[in-house]
Amino acid sequence: MLSHLHLPHYFATKVRKEIEHLYASTAIGNLAQAMITLFEPIFLYQAVGLSVTEVLLFMAVVYAFYVVLIPLGGKIANKFGYAHSIFFSIPFQILFWLSLVGAQYNDIFLYIAPILFAIQKTLFWPAWHATLARYADGKQMAREFSFMYAIMSLMQILGPMIGGFLALFFGSSSIFIIGSLIYGCSAIPLLWTAEVFTPKEYKFRETWEMYKKYPARFFGYLGFGEELLVLTVWPIFIFFIVQNYQDLGSFVTLATLIGTGLALLVGMYTDKHSKRRVLRLGNIHYLISWLVRIPVATLFGAFLADGFSRTAKGMVFIPMAAITYERAETTEIMPYVIGFEQALSMGKFLAAVIGAIVFALTGSFIALFILAAIFTLLYFLI
Repeated sequence: MLSHLHLPHYFATKVRKEIEHLYASTAIGNLAQAMITLFEPIFLYQAVGLSVTEVLLFMAVVYAFYVVLIPLGGKIANKFGYAHSIFFSIPFQILFWLSLVGAQYNDIFLYIAPILFAIQKTLFWPAWHATLARYADGKQMAREFSFMYAIMSLMQILGPMIGGFLALFFGSSSIFIIGSLIYGCSAIPLLWTAEVFTPKEYKFRETWEMYKKYPARFFGYLGFGEELLVLTVWPIFIFFIVQNYQDLGSFVTLATLIGTGLALLVGMYTDKHSKRRVLRLGNIHYLISWLVRIPVATLFGAFLADGFSRTAKGMVFIPMAAITYERAETTEIMPYVIGFEQALSMGKFLAAVIGAIVFALTGSFIALFILAAIFTLLYFLI
C-alpha cells in the first residue's frame, strides 16, 4: 500500500490516502485512455466509416444519455461510496471500447456503444470529482489537482505513442483490446481504499437549488463544449495531415510534453494568487489557441498550435478545477458536483449538435474551430 506522499514544493506537500489511491488509479486508467481516446474519432471515421458529421452526432447521443443519467451517478456514489462507484464504472468503459471494435462488423454495436459510454461516465465522473472535493486539502487544492493533471498529462505523453505503434504493428483494433486490459488494472488501487463512508441520500432538487442560486456559474460550465470539439474534431483534422496512426501518436506525444511541466508551475502559482485572475489570463490564451488553428495547413503549424493549446489549457483547467472543488467542499459536495458535471455535459451535447449542423452545411474545419472559440468565452462566467 502507498505511504503518504511527501513531494517537492511545486507538488502538494502531503495528500490523504484516498487521493493517493485516486492518483494511482487515474495514472493506470489514463494510460489506457491516452492510448485510445486520441484514436476513437479517427477509428469511427476511418474503420467504422462514419463521416465527421456522424462522429459528432455519435457523441451527441452519448451526452444526451449522460445528461439524463448523471443524477443517478450521484445517488450511487453517495450510497455505495466514491471508490466503489469508480470501480463499478470500469467494466462499462471496457465494453464501450470493445463495442467500437465490434462496430466494424455489425452496426448494432454502434447503437449500444453510446449507452455504455454514458453509463461509464455516470458512475465515474461524479465520484471522481467528489473524491477530490472531499479529500483534497483546501490550502493546496490547486497543487493537488495540478499533480493529478500532470499524471494525466504524463500518460497522455506515453499513451498516444504506444497506441500509434500498436496500430502500426498489430492493427487499429489492437489499441482498444490492449488498452482495455490495461484499463482493467486501474481497479487495483481502488481495492486499497478502505473508504469510511456514511451513506447519504442525494436528491436532484438539491442540484436544482444550486442552479437557481448560481445561474451564471453553471452557465459558464457550458464552455466545456469546446473540449468535445478538441477531442473529436481536432484529431481527425490532424489525421488528414499526418495520414497514419504512428505519426499522429508521436505528434501528440511531443505536443503534450510541452505543456506538462507548466501544469505544475500553474498549480503552485494558483495556490498563492487569485485563482480567478489566473483563470481569466489562461482563458484569454486558450481562446487565442483556437484562433491560431485557423490558418494551419502543415504538420509543423499543427504541432505549434497543438502545443500552444495544451499549454493554455493547463492555465485554464487547474485554477478552474481548484475553484470548482473549493465551491463544492464549502457548499454541498454531490449536489454541486452533479450540477458541474451536468452543465459541462450539456455544453458538450450542444457543441456536438451545433458542430454537426455547421459541418454538414459548410464542410469546414475552420468553422468548427471558430465555434470552439465561441464556447471558450463562456468560461469567463465561472
